Amino acid sequence: MRTVVWLAGLVLTVGLLAMGKGAQADDGRLDAGDDPHAPAVKYWRAGRYLFSDEQGGFDIVGVRGQGTYADPAVITQRVHSVGPSLLTVHTSAAVSKFLDNGAFWLTLYLRLETLNQSEAGWIGYRLELQEIPGEASIYGDGLSFNQLTRDESAILSDRFSRYSVEHEPGDRLVFTDGIVDNQEQTVFSLFLLDLSPTETFYIEQQPQLPAW
Repeated sequence: MRTVVWLAGLVLTVGLLAMGKGAQADDGRLDAGDDPHAPAVKYWRAGRYLFSDEQGGFDIVGVRGQGTYADPAVITQRVHSVGPSLLTVHTSAAVSKFLDNGAFWLTLYLRLETLNQSEAGWIGYRLELQEIPGEASIYGDGLSFNQLTRDESAILSDRFSRYSVEHEPGDRLVFTDGIVDNQEQTVFSLFLLDLSPTETFYIEQQPQLPAW
């Protein structure tokens, strides 16, 4: 009898391992394995957060890091739209439980390695935090580019020499005084403070184009 139970347990363990084999790729991408009925959305994990390009306008090709000061979350992306595109950010299930236990804020150090695959050169780049897609962040939603201390030391870009931060009436970070032509890459580093009670928020990305 003990042998039968042991064999049943072994079969169950092997089956679970096989099911989970496709759940996480080497680059941190999460998917639903071989389930043909699973949604096509791909998620990439970095520390406490999951990232996706499910709203379109750009493609994530890799994510690494933990989202901390020493090990920022690095998102490698290809932007092919000249219009706004939304980077979707989800808190993981573990973080949701963490918040339920009384934590009241999260921090995220983020670096965007961004390839311009759009049809125009960029003379600036705007990033805007949104709790609801298409609606500006408000004071009480808990999202900001560190509105609490106003420390901007984590904000920089290798191709744009100036930036401005707007905390009200929306949370916006705008990089200017530079240019990124088609098929060129730039890097944006920033710091987010997340006191939002929701499990999902968005970062709207909008290239600034030359006036024709």
